[in-house]
Amino acid sequence: MMQRFTVLGGVSALALFTHTAAMAQDASASTDEQPAISTEDIVVTGSRIPLSGFNRPTPVTVTSAEQLNAAVPTTLGDALKQLPALSSSAGPRGAQTSSGQGGAYLNLRNLGTTRTLTLFDGRRFIPSDGSGQVDTNMFPQALVERVEVVTGGASAAYGSDAVGGVVNFIINKKFTGLTGSIQGGVTTYGDNDEQKVELAYGTRFADDRAHFLISGEYYRNAGVDDRLERPFSRKSCQPISLPAGSATRRDFACDVRVANANFGGLITSGPLKGTTFDANGNPVAFNYGSSLTGSTMIGGDGPRPQFAPLIAGLEKKVVYSRLAYDVSDSFTVFAEGNYGKTKNDYQVGSYSNQLGTTALTLRRENAYLPAELAAMMDDAGVTTLTMGRYDGDLPRTRVKVANETLRGVLGAEGSVLGGLKWNVYAEAARNTRNLALHHDLIQANYVNAADAVVDPSSGSIVCRSTLANPGNGCVPVNVFGTNAVSDAALNYVTGTNTADQKFHEFVTAASIAGSPFALWAGDVGFAAGVEYRRQTFNQVVDPLSEAYNPITNAEGAYRVGNAKAQSGKYNVKEAFLELDLPLLKDLPLIQSLDFNGAVRRTDYSTSGAVTTWKAGLTWELYDDLRLRATRSRDIRAPSLYELFQRGTTSYQPQVYDPFTNTTATNVRSVVRGNPDLRPEVANTLTFGGVYSPSFLPGFNLSVDYYDIKIRDAIASLSYQQEIDDCYNGSASACALISRDANGVLTQIDIVTQNLASFDTRGIDFEASYRSNLPWLSGDAVLSTRLLGNYIDKYEQSSPGVAAIDRAGQIGTAPHWRLTGQADLHLGPVSFFNQARFIGGGAYDKGTAAEDLPQRHFAGQVLFDTRIGYKLPVGGDWEAYLSVTNVFNKLINPYVSNGPSGISDFDAIGRTFRVGVRFTL
Repeated sequence: MMQRFTVLGGVSALALFTHTAAMAQDASASTDEQPAISTEDIVVTGSRIPLSGFNRPTPVTVTSAEQLNAAVPTTLGDALKQLPALSSSAGPRGAQTSSGQGGAYLNLRNLGTTRTLTLFDGRRFIPSDGSGQVDTNMFPQALVERVEVVTGGASAAYGSDAVGGVVNFIINKKFTGLTGSIQGGVTTYGDNDEQKVELAYGTRFADDRAHFLISGEYYRNAGVDDRLERPFSRKSCQPISLPAGSATRRDFACDVRVANANFGGLITSGPLKGTTFDANGNPVAFNYGSSLTGSTMIGGDGPRPQFAPLIAGLEKKVVYSRLAYDVSDSFTVFAEGNYGKTKNDYQVGSYSNQLGTTALTLRRENAYLPAELAAMMDDAGVTTLTMGRYDGDLPRTRVKVANETLRGVLGAEGSVLGGLKWNVYAEAARNTRNLALHHDLIQANYVNAADAVVDPSSGSIVCRSTLANPGNGCVPVNVFGTNAVSDAALNYVTGTNTADQKFHEFVTAASIAGSPFALWAGDVGFAAGVEYRRQTFNQVVDPLSEAYNPITNAEGAYRVGNAKAQSGKYNVKEAFLELDLPLLKDLPLIQSLDFNGAVRRTDYSTSGAVTTWKAGLTWELYDDLRLRATRSRDIRAPSLYELFQRGTTSYQPQVYDPFTNTTATNVRSVVRGNPDLRPEVANTLTFGGVYSPSFLPGFNLSVDYYDIKIRDAIASLSYQQEIDDCYNGSASACALISRDANGVLTQIDIVTQNLASFDTRGIDFEASYRSNLPWLSGDAVLSTRLLGNYIDKYEQSSPGVAAIDRAGQIGTAPHWRLTGQADLHLGPVSFFNQARFIGGGAYDKGTAAEDLPQRHFAGQVLFDTRIGYKLPVGGDWEAYLSVTNVFNKLINPYVSNGPSGISDFDAIGRTFRVGVRFTL
């Protein structure tokens, strides 16, 4: 007999406190023992076997549509980031540089977005590009009924990539009627304004044998380009290199400024070092600050290196449609279609510049040389100058990304042989991504344009290169001070860097599941299936992205970007079997003992065949207490990018070089794939229990321990990790680092590798209580929920380097993450309050004491609130006001520039939203 809320393999799912579901209770409990709360049957599986009465051993957390909307999130991804296990996910509020591109990518346990399998109604969804990441922005939010998060290893049951777990978005396929919402919002700073409109319609026809669904959504947020709009960025706090003879190589400091470049130019060497220029190009003295090194200082006249935007602008349009027809009571055919288009618009993380290894060399005969500076050069006996410059007189490079997804599914489902459920479908999908970097600096052209001379035959100012090569198109620019750049010069020194990619996916799968027979302890369940998946991508780029650059002595004429023409493909064949075996029941201290196991064979065209498996036990001691444990072997194969990417170029404004104890500037980094990668293997152990005391109906507690050990982990280190590993003795890391003849850091290759290991362990817990409050009001209902995660170990090691346990490092793996919620419904009025805690920790546990003094930073507690009112009109209408981050608590200024960036914390600030929802 199905209980009010049957939890199959979930446990954390018991914490649901929505209006549409009650907690799991003993089916024999009398109605006067429980609050009179409206319920409906919901089956939460965490498994491929759709049986009621079995409790799977794999932990599952369930969040309903009402919970997702309670805090009025911007997107599904933003809502799920509030769960402790998903708080490191990328989303609109976490994408502030060129790496994010505004997508919403889920990241369980901060193991990486590619180790989280994201499913749309139990099926795979086309990734947004060759990285394999699924953008949840493309999902129809108005029709999402609930989201199931399987937090244990699940590759055997669900497929490869489920190393961290599975996030499954369940669609309300039976919805009828009309529902929608309209919402607007703005921050307390008056920026990042947003608009959101949703509408969904469902109906039955053809004598109730056919059902049609359609949903549309429009969302836009303006983004925040200027990081200095927030006070934590204006403080410009970060570790900096210290002068020789200091007690440590680095220390923490605020008011950090650039010492080797300035807007309008700065002479950085020789007897005229420290000469900068006012807006009119007149030479003036540059005031150096304290703790001066080659590239940084505290105070002084240099700019604060806080150029990255806070949040990418995003616009999305999503349409979903589904048509199903019951040919008979046991045979249904269906078709689904998804269309989505997202546009992201943001500026890159720095101004165009010439500093460090790309600093300008200017000659005495430069036609724009100020007369006063010419006299100074003559007096000093120098004929050339080295200039570091931020090009404030050029437009900022803007990144514009357009993603368009088209997906179609045809399938059939039904039942045979007395109840076995079968399903077969085929999916064809395409994603087109157009990436353009506007006003991207063409470095060689700018160097030529800056080398301006007087044409001896005409007396006009021209480029020196034009004298040797007339007609080369060079247009001179004045680099002394801030000057208007002509359209002709702008078109010569900048260009549009483009990369257009098409990604295709084809999937076909068939499965059957059910209970063919019973044993002494209950029904035996099974699920079996096969799947074939093919993915291909092809990218074309503009010619200059692959042209030789004499400034960097490498491919790629632009300062940033320089994507390469590339392509790749693979196919995957999979077969799986899952079993539920009831072992014992109705014995002393063994009300039930069930075994759940799964095995999957996966054959990759690129790396061969692998086997994954899962074995678990669920032991119900008595009605109130259930224990469970799972051991699994999971895998993840490399994505198409990880295998075939030819390289994407960017420049890191500042990289600390422990070999020279300096902060190198403008260091080129190139991301490359590796066709020799092997699948990574994870061994996962989880065990825990669920306690639902009969003496306190409505209360549930789940606690689960997890231990994940990944071997041959597929990853690419950050540029700073690579140079740190090289310094610590890793020969493989040193092979990826390039220096010039003077030992100055020039390039770091970021190459995907099978790293030695990645281990993490910790505890997830969830507690909830739901009850009527008759003493307050006859219809008052209070729901409370607390979700938490404790990280005990988070260790990544690479060959030749001692492992570093970063558990307790702020941002990366804080020991504690908590989310508490309270929802009170009082007649037509509802009050929702939420507190989110991200723990503090060490700044960077990979640093040695003689390098950087270890420092602990406090975490962040954010409070959100929402007030809703049911309008007294026909249908179900609700108006609401929401305030996110009520007390406007912003990220610590040091943490914002730390190893983990701002993705875990709120850098945007208090946000007000108002809206209306309705269902007719």
